[in-house]
Formats: sequence, C-alpha cells, structure tokens
Amino acid sequence: MGFYFRKSVSFGGLRLNFSKSGVGASVGTKGFRFGISPRGNYVRIGANGLYYRTMIGKKRNTSNTVPREENIQTIQQSDVVMHEIESNDALEIFDSSSQDLLNEINKKYNQIPLWTIGIVITILLGSTSFLFLGLLSIGLLYWLDMNRRTTFIVYDIEEAAESRIQAFYDTFNEIMSANHKWHVSASGQVQDRKYHAGASRLLRRSSISINYSLPKLIKTNVRVPCVPVGEQKLYFFPDKILVVQRKKVGAVSYGSLMLECSNTRFIEDGVVPRDTIVVDHTWKYVNKNGGPDRRFKDNKQFPVVLYSELYFRSETGLNELVQVSRPDVGQGLREYLNNSDFLYAKERDHS
Repeated sequence: MGFYFRKSVSFGGLRLNFSKSGVGASVGTKGFRFGISPRGNYVRIGANGLYYRTMIGKKRNTSNTVPREENIQTIQQSDVVMHEIESNDALEIFDSSSQDLLNEINKKYNQIPLWTIGIVITILLGSTSFLFLGLLSIGLLYWLDMNRRTTFIVYDIEEAAESRIQAFYDTFNEIMSANHKWHVSASGQVQDRKYHAGASRLLRRSSISINYSLPKLIKTNVRVPCVPVGEQKLYFFPDKILVVQRKKVGAVSYGSLMLECSNTRFIEDGVVPRDTIVVDHTWKYVNKNGGPDRRFKDNKQFPVVLYSELYFRSETGLNELVQVSRPDVGQGLREYLNNSDFLYAKERDHS
C-alpha cells in the first residue's frame, strides 16, 4: 500500500483536487498557492517536491556505527550499574522550522476538554427523564472538542517526489516485518563475565510494536510510522519526526537526525526469533576458555544470536536505542537519510 493518495486536474493556473472528502480548488504559482477544500481554506508553500499546507479560517472535517559488544545479556544483576538511555523531555526537543506547528499542537493538547462539562450537566439534571439530554450534550461537546483540538498536517506532494518518499517508507516496512522489536531503556557494563554468561554488558529492554499510526488529535493525509520508546513515541512524518510524550510534543528535523546502525551479538535467554541467526553458544556460568563452569549444576546453555541495533540521536536531546531481531535491518533507512535524493528535507531545515 502506498503512503499517499492524490488526484488532481489542472486548467492553466486553476487546479481541481479530488478526494474522498470532496472537491477543492486552488490557484497560484509553483511554491505558493491559495485554495479552498472541503476542510477549509489553505495556503500551500514549499519547494523541491515537498510542500507544507496550513489551514486558515479552519473548517474541520467531522468524519556511523554503534560500538560492537561481543555479547549481551538481558538479566539484570545487582553488581552491574545500569545507565538510562533516554531522551530529553519532549518540549525540550524542537527545531526552529517546526516551532509554529509545535506551538499550535501543544496549545490544543492542553485545552480543557469540553465534554467533561457534559458529564457535569448530566449529573446536575439527575432525573432519568433528562438523561437523554445529558448524554446528547456529552456527544455534542465531544464533537466540538474534536473540531477545536485537532491539528491537521496536510502534505501536497508532487509526482516527482512521491517515488523517493515511498522508498523512505519502504525502509520502515522492513523494520516492521521483523519478528521481534525491543526498546532498550538502560545499559550497564559487566565487571565479572563469569556470572553473566560471558556478556560484556547487560540491557534492560521491553518488547514493542512498530506500525503505522497517528498521534492523538493530529490528522494527516499520509501514513506515519510510529516507534514507541518508553514514555515517548516517535512519529516519522515526511519532513520531520514528532516526539510525543503524553500531552507534550517535540520535533526533530531529518537534517539534524543522527542514525547509527549495527549488528550486535546477543545472548538470548528467551525464545529465539525465527528471522535471526545463531552464531555461537555460551553457558549461564562460563569459564575464561568459553566452557561451562562445572561448579554449577543448573548451568544452562544459551544461544548467541545476531540482532540489529538502531540508535536515534539529535543534538536537541533525542536519545533512543531500538533492537530488531533480524540482522542488517536499518541500514536501508540510514543510507536513505544520507542519500542526496533526501536533501530536500535538509535544505529546507537549514534555509
């Protein structure tokens, strides 16, 4: 499935746009257009195939490489000091090109929901005969909330840019199709490997699901990959990453994103995913020569597998590590971000 749908017909400077929500029209020149649509009036500004469109008079629709560790183990022990791998607060992660959009989103996120007033009305009416009116007020106020609190981010992408942006999203399909994904929240160096299956560091991690989804109260016309990273979620829009943390939203431009990818050896004490590679074996209690320590009767053998690690960083405070069961995953995304075809985002970020 493609990430985007658009159909339009042009007559000179006038363009008619067709979509499931209705018919719209726009007029102007390349890089700047004014138009009307079923969602309201808008101004469209941009270049190099990617354009940002903001609604005015809004009418809402109701409907380099990670250092390779020789072994890794997940079991945390008291003799290992764990160091958190976490980003700054979402409000501290921003770039100047996204400031206006972030201000709008965060302002709407923090508006008091009107539907709670409907609950108070229902309680005050009390009588069963007025219950319907109370429930109706809740529904109407909830509808008003969705209209006033939702932010629309609408992309108008030219045909010449669609194929390269689709290639960007294809790299996420590779990540999503892996059997297992984890968010790594902490790491600690091992001092005595004998009691940690020979691992050089321990990880604290949790299983995550990477898929297409949107932040609450944000609507757009493209499919958006979402990567959960603890208390935050990373949403990969065509021109930026939105960092959502409860009712707070930050942003990282692709021009400032640093993505490091590598394969890493991992001592798996759980179920071995089908799409990984077993490269070695070790023991729960291991001697320096790699053999089992015979002093321990419950000395289990563990497989050593090859996983991918994706390390997302930015100078503004993004700092997240994701592990994927399939080796070599993430290389395509890193190469794409460094490719000259993706410079339209970087050029705009630094203009």
